Amino acid sequence: MIGLLADAGGRHPSWADRLAVGGLAVVIVAGSALVWIGVPAAGFWTAAQVTSDGVAAVLLALLVIPPTMAAFGWLLYLAGARYEALRGRPPRRRSAPAWRVSLGEERADARRRAEGRPLVDVAMTVSAVAALVVLTVWFFFFAELRLSPLP
Repeated sequence: MIGLLADAGGRHPSWADRLAVGGLAVVIVAGSALVWIGVPAAGFWTAAQVTSDGVAAVLLALLVIPPTMAAFGWLLYLAGARYEALRGRPPRRRSAPAWRVSLGEERADARRRAEGRPLVDVAMTVSAVAALVVLTVWFFFFAELRLSPLP
């Protein structure tokens, strides 16, 4: 990890910088899980506490949760940019969308190997998949209302 943290001049960062990088990594990973699992759960719980009608609670939650998730995601990407800067990596250059990469001369796997993936991208992807798995398990095994009655 020390080699990853060396700046362009080859100097090793201070303990404070290392601590900041580690802290930001924890914030990014935990915040990614919070975006996909914590914000929706808290949004539905809060909406149920604020309203007395079930339909109103769901509508309120559906209006409040997406912008809240977007705001948390934006904050995570700011933390991710700071994390990458502290690690000494240059800011990401803008590239063509993924659907257009195959039309270009540059191979996607070569580009990924050259640049690497930012921690925030990996953490958001893994936490979104984990949230889908948790939702699926809850829906099929623990939800009280089922799509069809059991035989």
